[in-house]
Amino acid sequence: MSKNIETISLRVDADTLTIGDLEDFEEVVGAPIYDVLSPRPVIGPDGKKVLDEKGRPELETKIPTKALKALIWITQRADKPDFSLEDARNVRVSALELVGAEDGPGNDDAQNA
Repeated sequence: MSKNIETISLRVDADTLTIGDLEDFEEVVGAPIYDVLSPRPVIGPDGKKVLDEKGRPELETKIPTKALKALIWITQRADKPDFSLEDARNVRVSALELVGAEDGPGNDDAQNA
């Protein structure tokens, strides 16, 4: 028997975040949001930066679990004021949909976590 799990669209949009949201994120994670979400060069098995076909470093963003929990919390509480860190902690990974700030509902570029 399967339960219907509510999908949570995780969108980090500077137009909707407040200074308080950023402060709360830092308090939970211990680092500023820009440090956590900034892309970093991909490092290959040889310890060197991986380059694309034009010779530019390939970039990736790895979001630690604690940061993911904080992002879920600060983005969901705007619409659900009672949404807590514990609620964010209990979100199933399969229920997350990562959406870029410029992506809208139904955009095909959305990525399931």
